[in-house]
Amino acid sequence: MIAAAVPPRIAFVNPSVGFSDRRKSKPIGLAYIMAYLREHGFDSCGFDFGDSEDDALALAEHYQLDRFDVVGFSVYNESFLNAVRMASWIRRRRPDTLIIVGGPHATAVHEHIARHHDCFDIVVRREGEETMLEIARHASDRAALASIAGTTVRQASGGAPIVNPDREFLKELDELPFPDAEFVSHSGYPPSTYFDEVQGRLKPALTICSSRSCPYNCSFCGVLTIGRKYRSRASERVAEELQYFRARHDVHYEHIYFSDANFFVSPKRALAIARALHDADPSVTFSFGTRVNQILRARGVLPELKACGLRFIELGVESASPAVLERLAKGVAPSVNVAAVRLLHQLGMEIALDFIMLDPASTLDDVEANIGFLRDTGFYDYLPHDHLYTTLVLYEGTPIRRFYEERFRVTFNPDELPAAQTLFERPEVQRLCDELRWFRRTWQGRIDEVLARLEFAMLDRDRAIAAADRARMQLDSIALRHAPNLFFENLIADARAGYPRVSTGGAPALLPVLGYDRVTLAALLERAERAEPAAGDRYPTHVASGRS
Repeated sequence: MIAAAVPPRIAFVNPSVGFSDRRKSKPIGLAYIMAYLREHGFDSCGFDFGDSEDDALALAEHYQLDRFDVVGFSVYNESFLNAVRMASWIRRRRPDTLIIVGGPHATAVHEHIARHHDCFDIVVRREGEETMLEIARHASDRAALASIAGTTVRQASGGAPIVNPDREFLKELDELPFPDAEFVSHSGYPPSTYFDEVQGRLKPALTICSSRSCPYNCSFCGVLTIGRKYRSRASERVAEELQYFRARHDVHYEHIYFSDANFFVSPKRALAIARALHDADPSVTFSFGTRVNQILRARGVLPELKACGLRFIELGVESASPAVLERLAKGVAPSVNVAAVRLLHQLGMEIALDFIMLDPASTLDDVEANIGFLRDTGFYDYLPHDHLYTTLVLYEGTPIRRFYEERFRVTFNPDELPAAQTLFERPEVQRLCDELRWFRRTWQGRIDEVLARLEFAMLDRDRAIAAADRARMQLDSIALRHAPNLFFENLIADARAGYPRVSTGGAPALLPVLGYDRVTLAALLERAERAEPAAGDRYPTHVASGRS
């Protein structure tokens, strides 16, 4: 057991979700907990394996996760089983380690975890700062650990877990320290940047969270598992955080990505933050995510937000189908989506699109409505193309997951995330999804790479490009942006007819002809690669060159 007088050696781990994310950033939730513990006298080490594709056990061994007295895992559905593997390895190597799990998934299935996974001693539900501080203070006293608010505790005897009362949500977020914590990362962190098309340059970017939770009830949103108690930070405190991390990292951050679940709940508060940032440094730009109805309700403040540096809004459109919007409990009609997008276009505002192309109950009518919306609102020019391939994610603890369990008369495994692409009710939609996945696997990566090279070459003000060559490059870039959408259109048309072209010629039969001279996709890519063979050596391909 841990000696009472000796502070425990504490580690926090963000396990892998199983794939690499080119836009990786530090896990801000764990950073808040680590900073809070440090403020109260407990140091900790952070390990971020979130985008690692390496074996979980190899990572645990390489970083010697068994050398700590307390190890806490923050998990989502996608990362839970990797956390189980790491925790089980630690348990075998050092049985007395206090192993904790928290996060959205753990909160949703806390009793299941405590009953069925003896590698974890305690499940921390909802927010973790105060609960983890109490755990750290009592790490050597297993009896005291059994009654901490906001936890579910496994019984060593195998009996029913102890479900302690919920801990109240933090009332004053401004009393928290800034999320200043360092993580060991197996894959490292690419510099966070934003390409400002207005200024024509890359800007160092910082992620800030200015609020917690969201007051809405979207049926698919994992925020619901943590709770809907919305709280926000003062505008002055947000501006102070920018200056703090500029000094802390010796980086002059010029763009802020707000990671709030819903930044625009209060337009008055959003405007206060924008003004505070602008007063602190007029060159700072920012972006945030919100819902379409909030854009329309607060249209009066958008011009001033733009004047204060707002560059783009991540917009939760999700679908253009009335039936799907109802299933997702969005509380808006497709016409509201269109109106919000057109308003932002009128203001010259970039849009980052949140979209769910397919869900298990999708019909061809739903899919056709979606592609029609993208075409009619100008999203054929939108990058990246991820929205064309998105399927609904059935997170544990969400109403939409329960909806499909009842609809299919099944109980999904609480430890796993159901593969939505295997749940389609209609064979024609299943086939459409399969062909889309073929296109993404075969062509999308190459399209992304070539587009990045082309567009960064054209943005290079120091590079001399003949006017005729620049015009051809621009036309080829537009054609490549449209290519996945045109394949999708051909696929829907073939699906409507019963898939005659795919049945005889396979998915390649649906590849569009493109460009000013009507060439194949392969020929267009080859020409674009020849036009700019070296741009990728000088420009980072992980930075998107533009949005809608």
